[in-house]
Amino acid sequence: MNHRNTGDKILDEICNGERIAVGIEEIRAELRRIHGIGCRYYHYHARNFMTREQTTDNSVYRDIGSDALSRHPDLVLSYGASRNGPEVIENISRFGEWERVSHADLPIDAGGAHFITMQAAIELQILRDFEDAGRLVTAEYAQSPAFLADIAGYVPSTRAEDVKLETNSTANGGNYGRSSPAIQLETYAAAVEARRRRGLFDEVEWVQFERSLAMTRFAIEHEAVRLADRGQLNITLLFGFSPKLPFPTSYAEFRAVVAAAKGLERDLETGERRRQVTISVGAAVLPQHAAKAVGPLDVGRDRGRRVTALQRLAAYAAQEDSEVDVLRVGMEDSPYLLSEDGAIRPTSNVELCEVAAEELHRHGVAVLTDGARVAGRLGCAVDVPTEGIGIAAE
Repeated sequence: MNHRNTGDKILDEICNGERIAVGIEEIRAELRRIHGIGCRYYHYHARNFMTREQTTDNSVYRDIGSDALSRHPDLVLSYGASRNGPEVIENISRFGEWERVSHADLPIDAGGAHFITMQAAIELQILRDFEDAGRLVTAEYAQSPAFLADIAGYVPSTRAEDVKLETNSTANGGNYGRSSPAIQLETYAAAVEARRRRGLFDEVEWVQFERSLAMTRFAIEHEAVRLADRGQLNITLLFGFSPKLPFPTSYAEFRAVVAAAKGLERDLETGERRRQVTISVGAAVLPQHAAKAVGPLDVGRDRGRRVTALQRLAAYAAQEDSEVDVLRVGMEDSPYLLSEDGAIRPTSNVELCEVAAEELHRHGVAVLTDGARVAGRLGCAVDVPTEGIGIAAE
């Protein structure tokens, strides 16, 4: 695991992922319970059943995905793709970068997922070419005609380098191996084409604000990628994942990021709405930073109440103008809870889903539990509800 033991038994247990469900029986039991709470969107990172490390072994995805959908056919499945860890990096060094995202080509009836997060961290290497050319990658630039012109003339660098991104992560968590912008562009395009070929859906994660925004607009506009060209895109905003996407201290900060993501629905030149962008939000706050995220809520019926990161995110998502479709909680993001005295304690996906549902209800928002309507909300079906928020576990 990407964690160096500190000697703090509770902290090390949390960061080592010892409580993450890995085996098929563990996951089966966990899914049964979170489904009962109302979770209808399940984001999964395959792990080696023996070592518990993240893996690129597609047989794991096939086994878990097939079993999950056979038992819960109303579930929307999402798989992580921009993965790291020693086994992932080793397999990529042996078999090539496609190994990182090869499960994008799995059909649903063979254990595939409705969504694959085709952009998260390592893909941002492409933006370094723009920065090396003297461009300052800001939100304004990412939404400008100048960026469109630069995309049209872009020739990716073939220079390979070790990819290390600034993240709020456990030891070595920002190390994604060796690659080049040319390899990342080719792989991104191949993953999108695989989704298109399978008739499945597009999803990305934002782990930095301005670079992630620019990368998603790049993928939408670049002729070799054409992300969301079928009119649908789900964006997961992982607040707290890195210093460049910090956990928000105000609703205004939160809304600014959501609004930028929703802005990708529109053509940059004409302003015409070209695609549906749905929003999932998660709190990727390390346990070492948990206490700093506690503070008074600044919005809604509980204004002034001291809340944790998870509670704050649920409150923000519950606001009428939040534009949030899915609240994501889970052991891959913030695998702990805080006791009343402020101490961190281990938890589980089941308990995290319970807390998320309780917080949404506290703010007068119903959990959307009709799987067909959740799929519709995310652009996977026809019936699209306008009320309620889905809960995602991962």
